[in-house]
Amino acid sequence: MRKTLKKLPFIKRYAYITLGIFLMVAGFYYFIIPPALVIGGVSGVGVLFTGLFGIRVSLVVFILNVVLLGMGLLFLGKRSFYRSVYGSLMFPFFLFILETFSPFLDMPDDFLLYVTFGGFFLGIGFGIVIKNGGTSGGTDIPIKILHRRLRLPLSTSLYLVDGTIILAGVIAFYAERGLSMGLYAVLVMVISGKFADIMVVGSNTLKAVHIISDHPDTIKTLIYEAIGRGVSLVPAEGGYSGTAKTMLVTVITKDEYYTIRNIIAEADNEAFVFASPATEIQGDFAYHPEDDHLS
Repeated sequence: MRKTLKKLPFIKRYAYITLGIFLMVAGFYYFIIPPALVIGGVSGVGVLFTGLFGIRVSLVVFILNVVLLGMGLLFLGKRSFYRSVYGSLMFPFFLFILETFSPFLDMPDDFLLYVTFGGFFLGIGFGIVIKNGGTSGGTDIPIKILHRRLRLPLSTSLYLVDGTIILAGVIAFYAERGLSMGLYAVLVMVISGKFADIMVVGSNTLKAVHIISDHPDTIKTLIYEAIGRGVSLVPAEGGYSGTAKTMLVTVITKDEYYTIRNIIAEADNEAFVFASPATEIQGDFAYHPEDDHLS
């Protein structure tokens, strides 16, 4: 049976984004808050403030997300603001619901389970959000601001922001816990990042996408306009029909999967598409400011 590529309806798309955000919140609430792990992102700051001042985590996350949304609107523009607003507000909302009505799980001092399942649910949830064109907001915004204003690589901006938050947690609770909580927090971030990558486009962050279509020029133009990626055009021939075809080849990041999927579905839903891991990338390939990261 031939499978055609279709755009997700608006309601279905946001249903998936909502599910992803809820899984992130569940992972955070049940597995990160009980051992008080100060992971990166706004959620990590929430744990830090709760430990120091006894403030509800959901309140801290909500206030910081609103402040960061304002910063995003000021420094990154309306497009980034609109894309971030839903996740930035739904995350503290779901967290408030769980704080109000759900008890913690009974797993005293089992840090291995906390770290493993916390990272798993955070990663799977974030992967679902990104795969459907959403964003979790939060520290995505200062990461992009550092990248755009100071010309720092996105990876450096990510390590700087999340590393500062984790380091603050280690310093704040060093007398009680030493370095162990900081190392557990780093492990959570590694696990969640890995599962997010797998959820979106497989085990590799970068993918080479191959598109065989009767409308190559249209798809090429839309890719240029939407994500600014280079596209190679390769002459091809149908092995059965003998018909001349054109194959487009481009390399994308996991965060661009949703965009390119919709481009193909809109331009030619009969196109034949497959993606493969792209490793050892050499040449002119850049991470764009729009690329998102787990917050």
